Amino acid sequence: MQLLWREPWLKPLIDYDLDSESCGFCKGKFNGLSFVTSCEFCRIDIMHDKCANSHILKSHMSELETKIGKHKDKPLHDFQ
Repeated sequence: MQLLWREPWLKPLIDYDLDSESCGFCKGKFNGLSFVTSCEFCRIDIMHDKCANSHILKSHMSELETKIGKHKDKPLHDFQ
């Protein structure tokens, strides 16, 4: 099993800060309180956090495996 650590900070944004009202993956509207992120491997638009997981696993598995390999033996920080 491999676990991928997401950064622990949250940055509150307003939809006009993002210049987008919908997810770049599922095209669903952002509403209420939405956790969003972007893909570090391509320039797909802002997406729901769960959509980003699906997108990365589907479209960037080789890049993800390379990144995992590069960071596999690095020690964890105290907060991890």
